[in-house]
Amino acid sequence: MHEFGIAEELIGLVEHSVEANSGVRATRVIVEVGAGALEPETMRVAFEMAKHHTAAEGAELVIETAPVEFHCFDCAAIFNDADSAATSCPVCGSNNTMSLPNHDVILKSVEIEG
Repeated sequence: MHEFGIAEELIGLVEHSVEANSGVRATRVIVEVGAGALEPETMRVAFEMAKHHTAAEGAELVIETAPVEFHCFDCAAIFNDADSAATSCPVCGSNNTMSLPNHDVILKSVEIEG
C-alpha cells in the first residue's frame, strides 16, 4: 500500500504550500493521477489518516485521472484518450497503437485559507 507513503509526501507538500503562502490551512487539495498509479479509495483513506494535526486537517482531497496516452507504431504520433474516442490514431487512423504507462501523481493545486 504505497498510497500511505504518497499521502505523507503529499501532506508535506501541502504544509509547505500553506506556509509559503502565509496561509492558515488548506481547504482543498487536487491531485492528478495516471491510470494504475494508485487505488483512489485507498489514497483517500491514507490522506484522511495522514492529515490529522497538520495544515491539511480539514482539507478535501480531489483525485483527477490523467488522460491515457497512446503511441502509434505506424506514424509515431502520441495522443490521449481525450483526442480520440477510440484507441485508433487520430493522425493516421491506424489501430496499431499501445497505451503508455503513467504512474505519476501530480499535486495540481492547494486551496488555502488565509
